[in-house]
Amino acid sequence: MTLSSLSVREQHPEHSLSTTKVEPWEDSLRTDPSQPGVFEWWYFDSHLANGGKLMVVFHTKLFTSPQVGLEPKIQIQLETPDGRVCNVLQAYSPDEFHSSRDECDVTITRDGVVNFFRGTGLNEYHIRVVVESLDIDIQMTNTTSPWRPGKGHVWSKDDEYFDWFVAVPQGKVTATYTIAGESPVTVDGDGYHDKNWGNAPLAQTINHWYWGRGTLGPYTVISSALVFSEKHDSVLVKTFMIQHMDTVVADDGSKVSFNAEGIEHDDKVDRPVADKLHFEYQNEGTVFVIEYFREETTLRQQMSGAWYLRFAGGMKLKKYQNNELVEEHVGHTQWDSMWFGQGRKEALPYLR
Repeated sequence: MTLSSLSVREQHPEHSLSTTKVEPWEDSLRTDPSQPGVFEWWYFDSHLANGGKLMVVFHTKLFTSPQVGLEPKIQIQLETPDGRVCNVLQAYSPDEFHSSRDECDVTITRDGVVNFFRGTGLNEYHIRVVVESLDIDIQMTNTTSPWRPGKGHVWSKDDEYFDWFVAVPQGKVTATYTIAGESPVTVDGDGYHDKNWGNAPLAQTINHWYWGRGTLGPYTVISSALVFSEKHDSVLVKTFMIQHMDTVVADDGSKVSFNAEGIEHDDKVDRPVADKLHFEYQNEGTVFVIEYFREETTLRQQMSGAWYLRFAGGMKLKKYQNNELVEEHVGHTQWDSMWFGQGRKEALPYLR
């Protein structure tokens, strides 16, 4: 693996970041993954036209156990139209990993097989993974504007930080996947790509989060509700973005309320899980309501004592202008929840 002698913050000082303009280097390697305590990952998911679902993540190490050097991993979830779910988490050695600091170009190579996650100017992406019984090739074209909340901070205090950059809020995807022993399947779909990185000890900083995204009519939506740990007073923080076509029309989390319904204890993970999520954005006479309706839990994955859950179900957007409903769109999507801490239903700050 090749690393620059300069730190990321020396290469790209925070004061150089614009709150309105993004650049390709923001999707590159942003940490020194050989250092314990830092983590970074590149995430992709897609809703496929045949009813399938696909997720691919390249990790420098698992963010649930970052107190190690570079321990690269590739994570895949493929759900086929007939309901089969393939989950893979493959580990690699440090010398099999390489990443650019100029743009998104991450490669993990083993035995002549080159797995990669590559972007060109935040517009075109190519992802290729051959892991265990899966062979996946993804081409994605960005159809929206890259986005981050402000300067990208989800959490920043003293020298600790947890950052987020959404390179592709919505894209057009053509994916070919092959399961060993079966014929290749090529299918179109929509896609999403973001990345996170930081050095904040998430298990001590965050209790849990819900995160989701979707396309509803001409709108692209990203929403999250993050509950901090008791150490940080269990504060609830909302992040929210709506684009109409490729123009951001709402992205001020302070104008968003969040609550959840149908919360029941999931015995398999020993955590409370909601059936319905409700985000409401209000700005003068304009109101957007975003709702997620859980139909199934597609993944329960334990990660160093934490739990990662993925859900699939319905999604709805309503727009009100001066108390009058002017638009309504429905769709189908997937979202996730990450639990670092424990949870009691009655203690949740968003219980409705």
